[in-house]
Amino acid sequence: MNNNIGYKESDALKFYQKSEGTILLSWQDVEMDVLGIIDQMKQEDFEPDIIVSIARSGLIPASMIAYTLGNKQLYVIKVDFSKTQKSGPDQDLAEHPIITQELSKDISGLRVLVVDEMAVSGSTLNLVSAYMDLKHPKEIKYAVLYKQPWAAFSPTYVGREIKEWPLYPWKELRNNILDPRAKV
Repeated sequence: MNNNIGYKESDALKFYQKSEGTILLSWQDVEMDVLGIIDQMKQEDFEPDIIVSIARSGLIPASMIAYTLGNKQLYVIKVDFSKTQKSGPDQDLAEHPIITQELSKDISGLRVLVVDEMAVSGSTLNLVSAYMDLKHPKEIKYAVLYKQPWAAFSPTYVGREIKEWPLYPWKELRNNILDPRAKV
């Protein structure tokens, strides 16, 4: 499979640099936006047979959706785009996203929900969409917690459209730092 979807690093960085400041998200914000996605799915009467998370950050909203729906079938695909993990819109991106862990489940004939945390440029979701189409699902829909208006991919379900760069509660935990919520 050709992982190059036509974006150059400089192209993708232009999308990331459009963010208008940052927005600090709480777990309550994330929960409300997950419930918004689930409401949209219910309005369309879409119930997936399986959920596929785009790792890493897509694991959290995908898990939340899976638990809420009572769906035990959660699988992972890993896509790497950032060279290093940074918490703001100033990202160190590769030339294009690359699938580094393929889907282990046969999805032919299944209704699939693919979940990621955010659509910025849309290049990760474009790559995953082309890959998933090769797997012949019966139906496939895409959900993201947050979408920036300039993303070149339109997910089926969006928790919220934002212009800011989101600061997620799960990215606040760091090595050698005690979570203030932890009981010692």
